[in-house]
Amino acid sequence: MLGTRLRKKLLAYTFSNPDESYYVRELSNLIQEDPGNVSRELRKLENEGIYNCLTKGNVKFYSLNKDYPVFRELEKIVLNTVNNENNSPNARAKNNQRRKRSRSFPLKE
Repeated sequence: MLGTRLRKKLLAYTFSNPDESYYVRELSNLIQEDPGNVSRELRKLENEGIYNCLTKGNVKFYSLNKDYPVFRELEKIVLNTVNNENNSPNARAKNNQRRKRSRSFPLKE
C-alpha cells in the first residue's frame, strides 16, 4: 500500500494534516518533490479512492477521502510507519549528523 518513497511522503504529510486540501504545486513544495510526479501519484491515489479531488477554476484541490472504507486503518498504518522510521537507529544517526553540522559554525558574540 505505501509503496514508493513519494507515496509514503504524500500519505505521511496528508495524514498528519487530514482536514486540509492542497493543490499540486503547494503539496509538492511542502514535501519537496517534483510537481509532475506528485500530480501523477495523486491521480493514482484518487482512482484508488484514498483522495478526493475538487476543481475550483483551473486548480485541482486534493484532500483525503474520509469515507474511504479503511480510512482509519490506513491512517494508523501510515502514522505508525512514519513514527517508526523517525525513531529508527538510522534516522536518529542522520538527525545527530545534521545537528553536528549545524553547530559547526562558531556563534558570534
